[in-house]
Amino acid sequence: MPESAPDARPAPRPLVDRIPSVTLVIFWLASRVLVLGVWLNAEYIATGDVGYYFGKIANLGRVGLDQTFLEYPTPVTWILSIPYLLSGGNQSGYIIGYVGFMIIIDAAFTIALWRAGGDRPGRAVYFWLIFIVCVGPLSYLRFDLIPAVLAGGALLALRRVPALSGVLTGIGAAIKLWPALLIAALAAPKSGRRPALIGFAAAGFGLALISLIAGGWQRLISPLAWQSGRGLQIESVWATPLMLARIGDPTTWTIDMSPYQAFEVYGPGNEIMVAVSNLATIAGLAVIVALCIRAFRATEPSLLGIGLLMIAIVALMIITNKTFSPQYLLWLGGPVAALGVLHRGDRSLLDLLGVSVLALAVLTHLIYPVLYYQGLLDAEVSTGLIVGTVVLAIRNVAILVFTVAVCRQTWIALAPAPVRPPG
Repeated sequence: MPESAPDARPAPRPLVDRIPSVTLVIFWLASRVLVLGVWLNAEYIATGDVGYYFGKIANLGRVGLDQTFLEYPTPVTWILSIPYLLSGGNQSGYIIGYVGFMIIIDAAFTIALWRAGGDRPGRAVYFWLIFIVCVGPLSYLRFDLIPAVLAGGALLALRRVPALSGVLTGIGAAIKLWPALLIAALAAPKSGRRPALIGFAAAGFGLALISLIAGGWQRLISPLAWQSGRGLQIESVWATPLMLARIGDPTTWTIDMSPYQAFEVYGPGNEIMVAVSNLATIAGLAVIVALCIRAFRATEPSLLGIGLLMIAIVALMIITNKTFSPQYLLWLGGPVAALGVLHRGDRSLLDLLGVSVLALAVLTHLIYPVLYYQGLLDAEVSTGLIVGTVVLAIRNVAILVFTVAVCRQTWIALAPAPVRPPG
C-alpha cells in the first residue's frame, strides 16, 4: 500500500477553531452581561436615542407616519414600533424591549456565524463577540446593528442561496439606505447574479412601494433631503482639522446642536471642509465604481474579494461622509465576521483586518460616550477636551489608513484569473 504524502494530511486547526459550542455559549453570555453591566452602571447616558425613538412612536398616532422619523426610511418606524407594542406604551418597558430585541438579533447572527463556519467557526465568532464588547452598550442602543447583521448575513448566504443574499441586502437598504451599494459586490459572481438581483429588487423595491403607499412621496424621499442638509458633525473625518484647532481656541471654533439632532462644529474653515467632504464623497463613489467594475470583470470573484469589496464600500461610505456617528462602526462588524467564517485561505490578512476593526471600535467607544460629554463638548480648554480631541484625531487617521489598505487589498483580491492558453 503506498505511503500517503506528508502534505495530504489536513493541517491541525488552531485552538480557537476547536473551542466547543458550550464554551461559546458561556463566552457569549458573559460578554453580553458585561456589556449590559457597563450600560446600566457607567454609560446609561447613551440610552438617549432609545428615549427619542419612544417619544416619536408614542406620537405616531397624533402626527402620522408622514411626519415621523423623517431622517430614516419609513420601514424604520415599523421596526421601532415593535418594542412599543410589546411594552404597552411604557417608556421603561420600551427601553427593556428595545434592548432585548437587539440582543436577540445579536444572538441570531452569532448562531448564523457558528453554523456557517462548519468545523472552523472559532476566529470569526469570537471576533464578533469581542467586537460588540469593544463597541460597548451603543451596540444595543442604536438600530444600526440591524443593517450590520443583514450585511453579514447577505455575505454568508451568497454562495448557497444568492436570492436570500439579495433579499437581505434589499431589506438593509430599506432600513438604512447605504446597504444598497453592497448589491454591486454581491451581484459580481456571474453564477448567482440573477437571483441576487431579483431578491434585492423584490425586497428593496417592494418595501419602497409599500412605504410610498403608506407615507407618500415626500416621506419616501425625506431621508435623502435630511442627509443632504446636514453640516459638519464633530466626529467626522473632515471635521478633524477644525476640532484640533478648537483645542487652541474653543470660542472661535464652537460646537452646537444642529436642527438635524447632531453636534456640529462651526467656525473658520467650516464651509471649506463641507465642500471637501462633498468632493470626497464623489471621489469615494468613483473608487467604489472602479472596484465593482473590476469585480464584474473577474466573472467569478473569490469570496475573499467579494467580502473585501463589501468592507471597502462600507469604509468608503464612512470616511467620505460629513457625518460619522459612533454607531457607524457597527457597519463594519457584520461583513468582517462573515468573511472570517467563509475564507479558508491565508488567515494573516483576516487576522489583521479583525484586529484593526477591533482597535477602531475601542477608539470609537472612547470617543463616545467616555470622552464625549466631559471632553469633546467642553466649551473651554480642558484636559478632557485635549484628550478627547487627540483620540478623535487618532481614530480618524486610523480609519483613513484602514480604508486605503482595504481598498488596495480588494483590488489585488479581485484580479481577473489568468487566461489559460488552448491545448
